[in-house]
Amino acid sequence: MMVLRALQRTAPVRAYARSLETHPLPTKCATSGALMVVSDVMRQKLEKRDADDAEPFRWDAARSSRLALWAVVFHAPYLHWLHPWYEKMWLRYRIRSTVVKVALDQTLMAPPFLFCFLTYSALAEGSDPGHRVREQLPALWTDSVWFWSLAHCVTFNLPVPVRVLWQDVARIYFGSLMSLRANAPLAGEVRRHKSS
Repeated sequence: MMVLRALQRTAPVRAYARSLETHPLPTKCATSGALMVVSDVMRQKLEKRDADDAEPFRWDAARSSRLALWAVVFHAPYLHWLHPWYEKMWLRYRIRSTVVKVALDQTLMAPPFLFCFLTYSALAEGSDPGHRVREQLPALWTDSVWFWSLAHCVTFNLPVPVRVLWQDVARIYFGSLMSLRANAPLAGEVRRHKSS
């Protein structure tokens, strides 16, 4: 606890908190994009390690850029507006239980969000979105339920302004799963766009 308090007094953390107060959406978008790149680079390094070939690791910047664009244009704004709406809904229906909030999030919000992500990722690389969604949505939603059901126990107990930051930090891991699912070779899929 003392370490956390000391960290909160540092200039970078204070500047970030001030930026969240004065420019919440741009701050969340920049953070989300940067952390999506971090998670994709981690995924690329894991893929390279698992490939067992002798070539040195080469970062696929185009792939990371496509994922960062998703995070900046859709993910951060979506969460920025979703969490205040959630709080209004929870209060209106007197939902106080974190378990109920997590269950509602994972059953009502996660499937359409993941559908949009897989559709975007397929279109951005020139693949068939229908095929990508059919092949990857069940696995990605299962990943989401397992991971976010635990992570959202923290999310829904944080103040609304820092929830997107927490989700972005947690998404360093989940983002690597999103990257895995979005870039997994699919049976019979023809990709029209090659990353450099």
